[in-house]
Amino acid sequence: MLTPEQYLGAVAERIQRSGGNLGSVQIGPATAVAGLFAESVMLSTMNYCVIAAPVPEVSAAALYDFTGRATQYARANLVGTMGWTAASVVIAGLVGRHVYPDAAQAASAKTSNQFGGETRMVAVDLTAGQTYAFTGGKVWGAAMHGAIRAKLTFCFPPPAEVYQQVQWQQAQQPQVQPPPPGWQQQPPMAAPPVPPPPYAGQAGPQPPVYPPPGQPPYGY
Repeated sequence: MLTPEQYLGAVAERIQRSGGNLGSVQIGPATAVAGLFAESVMLSTMNYCVIAAPVPEVSAAALYDFTGRATQYARANLVGTMGWTAASVVIAGLVGRHVYPDAAQAASAKTSNQFGGETRMVAVDLTAGQTYAFTGGKVWGAAMHGAIRAKLTFCFPPPAEVYQQVQWQQAQQPQVQPPPPGWQQQPPMAAPPVPPPPYAGQAGPQPPVYPPPGQPPYGY
């Protein structure tokens, strides 16, 4: 089964592919993957913050708490003046092996209108293979909500799609074949011994020294 770390790896990859500045940030007790985007739309700057963290199980209380902390992080990194020259869009997701019904309902609920901003919650259930989020449209700002929906669905893909990607990546890695049964690696052959150099010992007995011809021996 897909692990939260594998899913977050796919989220990080998609943040980079879409041009976001990728980083990690501590949001409460979890270390989250965070991506910051700044896009110019008409005369204002759209600030996107896509942030996701792993948890064992996703509850509504945990999702609301995480989204609130993620919103504070996004506002602290806002480019421009909130509501006048800049808008802030926060897409906060928790990834776990199980999503409680209250969390699924909270993530799927229609978001309320906010001054100069928008917040979307995402709950990813890896066991059920489900992603819960509000991806519908609104009466006002239909084009803007279309861009938000595209960013959300791209950065938080279905778990089955991520699982197929992980399987494909693992298949591309070279496989190391195990040795046959009973095979033992032989130690490398040692180089032949080199004989030591000839020993230069003490000189043996020297031949006697004779005087030159015509001279008496020993000076006599």
